[in-house]
Amino acid sequence: MAGLAAAFAGSIAAIGLFKQFYPPSAGKKQLLKAGSLYAYPVDTFTFLKDHNLYIYRDHEGVRAVSAVCTHLGCILEKSSDGFVCPCHGSCYNDHGAVLSGPAPRNLAWYKVSRSQDGKLLIHINEKVASEFKANIS
Repeated sequence: MAGLAAAFAGSIAAIGLFKQFYPPSAGKKQLLKAGSLYAYPVDTFTFLKDHNLYIYRDHEGVRAVSAVCTHLGCILEKSSDGFVCPCHGSCYNDHGAVLSGPAPRNLAWYKVSRSQDGKLLIHINEKVASEFKANIS
């Protein structure tokens, strides 16, 4: 019985270990409707709480970055020079690159497009480079 309990505890620990490399994404829609372009102020990161994303709009286009820390999946906060994890202190720059750990990898950026009626669409299943912007003209 003690061996069985130890094996169970070891399994739980192993799951926790591997989970840090794969933040939760179950149940996410593949295409998010993010509303009107004009809902996002220029030169600002806007947090979408329901989707754990930041939308960034400038005069050239729109970008979307995950707000989920790549360490253990905590929700990032915007800082003056990037993003910071309130749980374990990982820091990222405005391009989502890890500045300090324990985060193992950079943030994910997602393709942004516009629907025929002009609304923003975030393609969660299509990762892009941090420089990719949806053209707003």
